[in-house]
Amino acid sequence: FAYWEIGEQTKQEIRSIYGENVKYVIRVYDVTNVVNFDGRNANKYFDIEINLAAKSWYINVGEPNRSWCVDLGLITPDGKFVVITRSNIVTMPRYGVSPLTDEQWAVLQREFERLLELSGVSMIGKGSFDIAKLMRERWEELLAISQMPQFISSGFVSSFAKRELEQKPKEFYLKADTELIVYGETLPDAKLYINGDEFKLSPDGRFSLRMSLPDGEKVIPIKAVSSDGTMQKQIVFVVTRKSEVK
Repeated sequence: FAYWEIGEQTKQEIRSIYGENVKYVIRVYDVTNVVNFDGRNANKYFDIEINLAAKSWYINVGEPNRSWCVDLGLITPDGKFVVITRSNIVTMPRYGVSPLTDEQWAVLQREFERLLELSGVSMIGKGSFDIAKLMRERWEELLAISQMPQFISSGFVSSFAKRELEQKPKEFYLKADTELIVYGETLPDAKLYINGDEFKLSPDGRFSLRMSLPDGEKVIPIKAVSSDGTMQKQIVFVVTRKSEVK
């Protein structure tokens, strides 16, 4: 999953330099075992055409246990690729369940949930993108507070710590949520559209997409169009979620 924020001033500068007749893409690089990746020494790459206003995109790399880096950029009419921004490098997990059962992982999970609670973020009904966005906003608020002169005084810090220590233990609670995974396959050279947006297929024609599933009805149209445009198939999923708290 890729997420970006491009300011309006930057967009205007891009348009003034390269014009309107450009194609915005996400360039996904396989950088497994690559030392000092520089944009030219990847094992391979593929492009996903996007709408810059979308601000986020699900990426199906289709290969586990490999490292990836993503460039957000544009392709000019003469085929030149221009980088706007570059992501960090991430490594996909292996297939299957890990044989390791280190209890420390459970401790880290509890600490992570505690951090979310202290940050004022509720995980119920939110996917990873929502959590990341709320955490970023909460961090910016805390950063702004930390820059206030009174924040550095010992009285402020001690009173803040005292209130935290005096908080009563939480009452018994239960948290649960659901997500939806859509997957399938078609001919490798076909074009695939999910919710009207083109979705990149893996080399063997497979695809998968992880989506949030809030209460209510969710309609997910999936359409495949043959490479010559003469044939198409469509499947529409209608998924309903109803949560009851008792």
